[in-house]
Amino acid sequence: MSAPLQVKFWFRPEHSVLSVRSIRFHYKSSQNLDWLFQTFRLMCNDAIRIALEGRPKNRFTLIALAYQRLKCYGLHTHYILSACEIAHSVYRNKNRKSEPYIKKPFIKLDCQTYVLEGLTLRIPLKPRQFVYLNLQDSDYHVSFLTDPSLKRGSLTATDRTINIAFSKETAQIKPLGQIGIDVNERNITWSDSEGNSEMVDTSDIAEIKARYKTIRAKISRHTKRDMRIQQGLLNKYGRQEKNRTTQRLHGISKAIVEHASKKQCWIVLERLKGMRKLFQRGNGQGSSYRGRMNSWSFHEVQRQIEYKAAWQGIPVVYVNPRGTSRNCPCGSNIVVLDNRQVWCPACEKTWDRDVLASKNIMARMVLRDRLSVGRSERESEPGKVTVIP
Repeated sequence: MSAPLQVKFWFRPEHSVLSVRSIRFHYKSSQNLDWLFQTFRLMCNDAIRIALEGRPKNRFTLIALAYQRLKCYGLHTHYILSACEIAHSVYRNKNRKSEPYIKKPFIKLDCQTYVLEGLTLRIPLKPRQFVYLNLQDSDYHVSFLTDPSLKRGSLTATDRTINIAFSKETAQIKPLGQIGIDVNERNITWSDSEGNSEMVDTSDIAEIKARYKTIRAKISRHTKRDMRIQQGLLNKYGRQEKNRTTQRLHGISKAIVEHASKKQCWIVLERLKGMRKLFQRGNGQGSSYRGRMNSWSFHEVQRQIEYKAAWQGIPVVYVNPRGTSRNCPCGSNIVVLDNRQVWCPACEKTWDRDVLASKNIMARMVLRDRLSVGRSERESEPGKVTVIP
């Protein structure tokens, strides 16, 4: 059963939402900042321990409990506030089976702490002591830095990159149609309400993952006597695999959002929950098959589509994908053929299985939309919110 849908003045053109994007910069520093990242990590872990002992109701209570203790680290006061904010977030989402702590060194600052002038970033170290970082830019980065309509948010820095959050008020579009997207291991297929369908081959992503899996296996065999070297090499090739697959998905998600913006369409995605539980040990599947399916980046492409669509003012809706590959749009059950082809005996039409799924995903949004508008017209009073299951 899908989540309740709230209906209140559907498709208001004046409705706007706050859209946020995080932009990554590489940088050069005149001094080594490893001690700063490690010190901030220790502050966060110390604040987490204080939160576990004091059980604060909010981050402001945690700040009052931990302020004097974290002040001994000698960093700027804003680092204390950021460390308590992170610690309280970790404390609220902690796993009861183990005590939470932060492993990777980093720093996080709010928009009032740092100063960004052009490509020069100034961050505080200690009271009245600052460090300047030179950001490496491109046309993509400059478009965000020079846009006066964007507001700068928090900053997160590691020893390699700096991420700055940008936000803006985006007016939602008045939709003229929908685009249904079916995500598979080796292709991403979409269909719109105008009858257009496109299948993007993503076999190269699966091949990249298989190639790096072989590389990691060789590294583990040849470096099993030195865990330090092994961990360094695994991290290196893991970053390469992630960057290559993410960059490939960026091109696909960008093309889908641009088409949705051009056609003024909503984007309909399938709500994929419990996918990892389908490929666990003991389910009667081989280890190679489980490893391949558990490395499938189905959530990453949906995440990219969602935040890029929000930046353009395009609403994204999730629907239940159950049965989308087994039923024809006419409502009849289909017969499975070879080469991912299916045949409907009622309308005597042959479909590609993935194209059929994308059309059914789009049709579920159309059906829910009609049901919502119909009920709101019959049951709703002016200004009343109607909840539809």
